[in-house]
Amino acid sequence: MNNLICTFRPIAGLRFIVEDHQTALLFRHGRFVRTLDAGTHRLWKGGHEVKRIDSREQMLVVQGQELLTADQVAIKVSALATFQVVDALKMYRATDDAIAMLYTEIQLALRQIVAPETAEAFLQTKAAHGAALLTLVTERAAELGLAVHRIDIRDVMLPADLKRSFMSAIQQRQEAQASLEKARAETAALRTLANAAKLMRDNPELLQLRYLQTLQEVGTSMGNTLVLGLTDSERLKAITKM
Repeated sequence: MNNLICTFRPIAGLRFIVEDHQTALLFRHGRFVRTLDAGTHRLWKGGHEVKRIDSREQMLVVQGQELLTADQVAIKVSALATFQVVDALKMYRATDDAIAMLYTEIQLALRQIVAPETAEAFLQTKAAHGAALLTLVTERAAELGLAVHRIDIRDVMLPADLKRSFMSAIQQRQEAQASLEKARAETAALRTLANAAKLMRDNPELLQLRYLQTLQEVGTSMGNTLVLGLTDSERLKAITKM
């Protein structure tokens, strides 16, 4: 891991530059003197040491580590965090490697998040864990002079056999849902047919009108041969006069 602090000893009388994105801590004989502003500086006495610290936003990838869930499933979880140095002097006095400390804190926070949940529950709420991780890490990061802006779960890797089981379960769930939707559609169709049958039973004229409508639809198509039974022709005549 890269350390955020770059140390150099300026030669007396020579100029050096502090960039806008840097915080420079000036020491003399091991004792802190002051913070140097951005720009050109020249020190006339010897024994000085300058520690330049990058104050831009940084990205930290926490590589996948195997963690046990509440149902004793070993999953490998990685995370991605963004942070920056907000108090350079506090960071320098707190640790010699702030990135390594933050990395470890996020690892410990991941264990706290994963341990109480089952593997399936953790996967279902994966997107919500970033906020919980941020809450767990923020206070400790502030003690290191850092501000953590965001933490996200990057990847969750399952054992091969468990991955196959999850895929099978998802497929079965989708098939069951499709069967349920089909059954609902068939039930709705049967209900519609039952209502239509009841209407026609209670109102026989509707059946005759439907019969005439069908004849009209068939008659408008070219090339159809229509055979009519005339046993009820008198009743049809009566309906057409209505």
